[in-house]
Amino acid sequence: MKTKISFFAAALLLTSSVVFAQNYRDTSASINSRAAAAQVEETMSKEAFLAKVNAGAFKKEVNKEETQRLHNIVNSAVQAHKNSLQKAPKEFMTALNDTILALQAIKTDKSAEAQKLLKKADSEFNAAFKKDPKLGMIPVLDNAEIITFNGSPALIRHIKDSAIKLLQDNDTQLAIDMLLPLQDEIIMKTQYVPAYLYPKAVKKASQELKAGKKDAAFDTIVTALNASQLDTVIVPIPLLTAQDMVLEASKLAKTDKKEALDLLTMAQTELQKAVLLGYAHEYQKGYKELSKKIDVIKTEIKGNNVVTKLYDDLLKDFKDLGAKHLHKKS
Repeated sequence: MKTKISFFAAALLLTSSVVFAQNYRDTSASINSRAAAAQVEETMSKEAFLAKVNAGAFKKEVNKEETQRLHNIVNSAVQAHKNSLQKAPKEFMTALNDTILALQAIKTDKSAEAQKLLKKADSEFNAAFKKDPKLGMIPVLDNAEIITFNGSPALIRHIKDSAIKLLQDNDTQLAIDMLLPLQDEIIMKTQYVPAYLYPKAVKKASQELKAGKKDAAFDTIVTALNASQLDTVIVPIPLLTAQDMVLEASKLAKTDKKEALDLLTMAQTELQKAVLLGYAHEYQKGYKELSKKIDVIKTEIKGNNVVTKLYDDLLKDFKDLGAKHLHKKS
C-alpha cells in the first residue's frame, strides 16, 4: 500500500458519507490578540505598540438587527450554493460509499468482505451510468466557512495604516498579525470526483483482490479517490450585505423614505468595506457603478420621484457582480 492517501480520500474513509458543513468564525475588530501581545514583549513596550495600533475608538458595536441580517444573508448564500450543485444519482453515491467501505475492509485484511462490497459497488455504478451515461465531475463533499469582520471602513484604514508603520519599523510579525483579521467572506469549497474513473477502478481492484494482490487493489481505489478536484469560491459578505440593504430600501420607497435613505447610505458603506478589504480588486468598475447608482436613487428619493425601475436595475447589477465572484474559482 504505497500510494499516498489525499486529504479528500482520508476524509471519505473517516466519514463514509456526503457532507455539507458550515463553520462560523468571527474575526475581532480588536487588534490586541494574544499572539500580538506575546510578540510585543519581545519587540517594544506594550504602551508603544498600543500607541501605534490602538483601534478601540474605531470599534463598532453590533446590534441584534445586524446580527440577524448577517445570519440571514449567510444562510441564504450558502443554501443557494448548495442548491446550485449538481445532484449525483443515488446509485452513484451508494456505490461510492460501498467503494470506501471496501477500501476500509482491504486495509483491515477483510478481503472477502471487500470483494462483496466491490461487486455491489460495480452493480450500483452500472445502474448510475445507465440512468445518466454522461456523468462527469460530481460534487461529493461541500464545506462553507464564514469569516466575519466587525469593523467600519475607518477601522480598516486604521489597521492598514498601522501595519504600514509597523513594517517600516521592521515589526513584520506584528504587522502580519494585524492584517489577519481583515476578512469578511464566505469561503465555499466543493470537492468533485470524476465519475467515469470509478467503475473501471472497482473492476480492476476486484480482479486484483481475486489474484491475491491486496496492496495493488488498495492502491487502485486510492488512486481513483485521489483524482478529485477541489473548487474554492470566495464571496464578500459586504457585497451581500449591501445588496440586502438595497432590497430592503426598495420596499420602503413609498412608506418610509428616511429609512430607505439610511439603508442606502449603509449599503454604500458596505461597498466601501468590500473595496478596502480587497474584494473589488478585479471589479473596481463594477463596485464604483453600484455606489454611483445608489447616489442617483438617493437623489431621486429626495426629489419625490419614482425609483422602482432604478431599484430593479441596481439589484440586477448586484446580482451580476455577485455572479462574477461565484464564477471566480481557485
